Amino acid sequence: MLDEQHTPAEEAAVEAPSAPSRNAWDFSLMLLTVALLGTLGVQSFLGTLYVWWQANAVAGFDQSPAYARYISAMNAIAAPQLVALVVVMGLCVPKRLLSRNALVIASVAMLTLGAMLWLLSGSLAVGLGAYLAVSGLIQVAVVVLTLTGARGLTFLSDARLGRVGSGLLHLGFITTALAVVTLQHSPLLLPGFLVATGLTVVGTAMSFRARRVVG
Repeated sequence: MLDEQHTPAEEAAVEAPSAPSRNAWDFSLMLLTVALLGTLGVQSFLGTLYVWWQANAVAGFDQSPAYARYISAMNAIAAPQLVALVVVMGLCVPKRLLSRNALVIASVAMLTLGAMLWLLSGSLAVGLGAYLAVSGLIQVAVVVLTLTGARGLTFLSDARLGRVGSGLLHLGFITTALAVVTLQHSPLLLPGFLVATGLTVVGTAMSFRARRVVG
């Protein structure tokens, strides 16, 4: 018996259900990222107002025990948000390269690696650093594949210039987070920030340039 043949339209109909799932994943990650950045922004704004008010009301507030307690409280509030933001940023990367099933496996593997290294080392920074390093390597692969014109990558833009810009922009975000997490007391902190800033600026410029070309 001959194998059943399918027309291109029938094959597209079979593959169509995966598209809504991918779009829902992208949209959910986008909402989470915006929400986390928003809550961190609100916390920073309110904290700035509080310090300004206390500095005018209490002489030497920045040298007092109350200020130290304030810093500890702000760090305790911000830490879970920053960890969640790092995780969400890491999950944004593999979706460019992997199919839906492979994406789930890769995401779970990355989270597991970070958690294991955290438990083994006793340092959250080590676990987050390893997680971000893997995300960064995947993002480098995405940028290289985009430059070489590889097929199968998932982007919102059809322009290669915009895709490369998006890849560099994400890589800049990951490099920033990696520098904050792993280079706090290292002389490489400033060079890390400079590299991250360069990637972010170039990626943003390429993304906006691509929009102008399409327009």
